[in-house]
Amino acid sequence: MRLTLYTDYALRTLLYLGVHADRRVSIREVAEAYGISENHLVKVIHHLGRGGFVDTLRGRGGGLMLARPADQINVGDVVRHTEEDMALVGCMSPLSPGMGPGARSTVAVAGGGGKRASLAALTGSAARGKSSPRGMAAGGATSAGSAAGEGRSGSAGGCLLANACHLRGVLGEALGAFMTVLDARTLADLLTPYERKVLTQAGPAEAPVDAPKTAEKVV
Repeated sequence: MRLTLYTDYALRTLLYLGVHADRRVSIREVAEAYGISENHLVKVIHHLGRGGFVDTLRGRGGGLMLARPADQINVGDVVRHTEEDMALVGCMSPLSPGMGPGARSTVAVAGGGGKRASLAALTGSAARGKSSPRGMAAGGATSAGSAAGEGRSGSAGGCLLANACHLRGVLGEALGAFMTVLDARTLADLLTPYERKVLTQAGPAEAPVDAPKTAEKVV
């Protein structure tokens, strides 16, 4: 599987904010540091703010900061929040073709309880075909859910084996293992000396002086 550019941008933003945790930074600063689209980054950061990962203020003295310490931001939670569809194949979606209303995939997922133990919590809503970066894989291809071809039934992801498929179970277990690794890591774990050195050098030569606090918090 391949995570979307939306998630890629989100994680890179959090890394940058984690390195510059002593001050607020602008969206433009993050975009210029990575050489990515500022317009796309605005949407990503707004979504991170709504998820409680980033604290955003606009106006004089405004900017971005982590909403909580880096060691309290779980990587798995970030990925779940930013990925619209983590189904490896179409039939792993919460509502897969051929399943009745209200039904959902019952593939068991290894590595956790509660929401982390159910496939529905991992897959999220079905892909909606949004434009880049959301719905676009980091390498430029569409995500697995949106790229599923038409099956025998004529619906996306339709399959003759949908009612009893061991492959689906194996893929669900693999996805569970993938998420288990991410759930065991926090943003702080990703901020090694190398990341800190590179992202510090990518920042402005001099940190901006804090202006009077007349900024407005963005919800």
